Amino acid sequence: MVGRVIEVGDHPGARAPSYLLQIDVGGGRVVEASVERGSYDRAGLVGRQVVVALEGIDATVVAAHSHSAGRVLVAPDRDVDPGTVVS
Repeated sequence: MVGRVIEVGDHPGARAPSYLLQIDVGGGRVVEASVERGSYDRAGLVGRQVVVALEGIDATVVAAHSHSAGRVLVAPDRDVDPGTVVS
């Protein structure tokens, strides 16, 4: 499903330098997920739409793994409402 990043903080317990994201997934629900910093800066993530896989209370931000570009976050090419289902 599509969510919008509403807050970005450091993830001090992560093995690799990571951010902890607060993501609005619609319906008044906010989930937490972590992403490796890679080529993303904190300010560039706030407000960005991302694809999130939800399983119970666990959320994972979907990314493509590129040899040349590293991790690339998957996102819709147009703005959609948080909670929009990805199919």
